[in-house]
Amino acid sequence: MDSVDGCCGLRKTDSFQKAQAGSNPKKVDLIIWEIEVPKHLVGRLIGKQGRYVSFLKQTSGAKIYISTLPYTQNVQICHIEGSQHHVDKALNLIGKKFKELNLTNIYAPPLPSLALPSLPMTSWLMLPDGITVEVIVVNQVNAGHLFVQQHTHPTFHALRSLDQQMYLCYSQPGIPTLPTPVEITVICAAPGVDGAWWRAQVVASYEETNEVEIRYVDYGGYKRVNVDVLRQIRSDFVTLPFQGAEVLLDSVMPLSDDEHFSPEADAAVSEMTGNTALLAQVTNYSPTGIPLIQLWSVVGDEVVLINRSLVERGLAQWVDSYYSSL
Repeated sequence: MDSVDGCCGLRKTDSFQKAQAGSNPKKVDLIIWEIEVPKHLVGRLIGKQGRYVSFLKQTSGAKIYISTLPYTQNVQICHIEGSQHHVDKALNLIGKKFKELNLTNIYAPPLPSLALPSLPMTSWLMLPDGITVEVIVVNQVNAGHLFVQQHTHPTFHALRSLDQQMYLCYSQPGIPTLPTPVEITVICAAPGVDGAWWRAQVVASYEETNEVEIRYVDYGGYKRVNVDVLRQIRSDFVTLPFQGAEVLLDSVMPLSDDEHFSPEADAAVSEMTGNTALLAQVTNYSPTGIPLIQLWSVVGDEVVLINRSLVERGLAQWVDSYYSSL
């Protein structure tokens, strides 16, 4: 793997402190605030089709989702993440609408036992076989093809710090581009959204146009980009396991007359998976090794199998053990 360790290596602490001090207003300390929400209020907090939690996110600027585990209890957890200003604004809005809610922060920071240097090099954080885990959908390729993160996994908290360090590093000029011809499967740094820099893997090359296709290994999704926008990645930036797991919905296929899922099916999955934590269980694997999953949403006492719901809405067909019959 090509890597460059000189990239702001000696001065990254200084740069980080300057950013914290205000020389870079785009990057501020992120805080996490979690509050308990009784089950009978969860539906109102999320709102019809996720509208109220979407309003909260847009108005406050904070990242907000409702955690589903342990879903057997009488409460669920509302997770709020952002700058102090964003979190305060979100809490203020929630407090005005739900005066009975206790807004005390119950978040306990993870123990620092899993510091980055002790983690194995460039490993993928895979979904475990046959065990139900809590996930959030971070990218949707189509109705049956998603990328998820295990946001309750002990390594997940380190991704936020990594994002900050990569932003500081790759926002500087003079960082080396990838050697050409670009090697397929190489890990690199690629522009993300809103000025961010994310870890990515090259999965295809188009030499005639000087482009490659990349897969974002933490935030999911595929993108075709010019080779020149990619940068060599520093070796310590690949110690954290890749957080974005690529999955397919098990037993769900496009309607018989269609080669692809319809825009309506894509929108339905986006609506069912957005703005909330979900439950996933690996039940099979595709011929190319991608996990096939059952995916549930939990709102209050209602548990909905998204795979089945898509079929019941007439947007997909149910195919038992499709891949095992190939």
